Amino acid sequence: MKTVLITDGGNKNTLSVIRTLGRIYHFDMLTPFHVPLTLSAYSKFSGRVFRVNTLDENTYSQRILSILKEGNYDVFLPVGLRSYIVASRYRYKFSKYTHLLVPNWDTMRIAYNKDLTMELARRLGIPTPKTLVLSEDSLLSIRNFPIVIKSSDDSGGYVRYCNTPEELRQNYNYLREKSTTNVIAQEYIRGFGAGFYGVCKHGKLYAVFMHRRIREFPVTGGPSAVAESYYDKKLFDYGKVICRKLRWDGPLMAEFKYSPEQREYYLIELNPKLWGSLDLTIRAGVNVPEILIRLALGEKVKPVKSYKNIRFRWVFPDEFKVLMSGGETLKEFLAREPCTYTNIDLSDPLPTFFQVLRGLIEGVWVAVDKKKRFPHGVVKV
Repeated sequence: MKTVLITDGGNKNTLSVIRTLGRIYHFDMLTPFHVPLTLSAYSKFSGRVFRVNTLDENTYSQRILSILKEGNYDVFLPVGLRSYIVASRYRYKFSKYTHLLVPNWDTMRIAYNKDLTMELARRLGIPTPKTLVLSEDSLLSIRNFPIVIKSSDDSGGYVRYCNTPEELRQNYNYLREKSTTNVIAQEYIRGFGAGFYGVCKHGKLYAVFMHRRIREFPVTGGPSAVAESYYDKKLFDYGKVICRKLRWDGPLMAEFKYSPEQREYYLIELNPKLWGSLDLTIRAGVNVPEILIRLALGEKVKPVKSYKNIRFRWVFPDEFKVLMSGGETLKEFLAREPCTYTNIDLSDPLPTFFQVLRGLIEGVWVAVDKKKRFPHGVVKV
């Protein structure tokens, strides 16, 4: 049995990986949390758990190197964005002790920095929202609302919706204090979220998947709580050209918004990591973790470009928080639909109980605290 060191033990997609492959690979994991607060540590497929400091890049990389040297791991598999950034920056050092499949640093910089991503998209002819790097002077030039402002390198942590010049000024001042990179403003695209997902080696696609979001939390925009597999040739072409141009190595998610009015996809950002909705991809028939590990080991892999039409619900904690925020009815939450799967897995029960407990606790917070229901603000129509 080959051994894998996987990161981000608190993530639901890390749990998805070890549940999918735990019978054929041995997994040890890294986590920034105490072990009792680490979701995947409760899985019956979990091996050793190493608590690491992920906030400081140098400390994190040195700790990974130390564990790789001592552990004789066949593969190092990052999961979250910070882990992929560190793996990319230090990949030559890591590759002395293990196998991994991550992009080179120059390529990674383009994918995780939204300024550079938008520039790439424009060169490739891929539509993007109108984007402006904000400054004190440029604030006065914005007339059309609502708009979205965010940090260039961490959209999930720094996103605010602005409906008026006053909100724009207030949120810009807040983000300017928090962000270490440019604060950008983007046109707000009305429509549904869709994602292109690829696994590549030297820009060649070995796995392709697409999905559309049905419900997300926060309800005004966030990770999927309910999603379904999806296919659109235009979306596929956009994703494919990005992967080829970057000569990408590893997983890549391209997040788009589809505007029914314009009948067009607009690239919002690239996520150069394993996506949070990995459960759906695997259930639809695309075993991304296995493909990644085999490509890292240099094995021959037959490309996978077809998949089943299914829906997946992350009932706890994600969809329950949608319910508690008023984003769906109790009838919808309790409904059982054909070709629908959930993250409730009683064959590996402890992580499921952990997710249910977390969902109940966070759901109460969401119900009583408007800032938790709408952390990015509300778009006013």
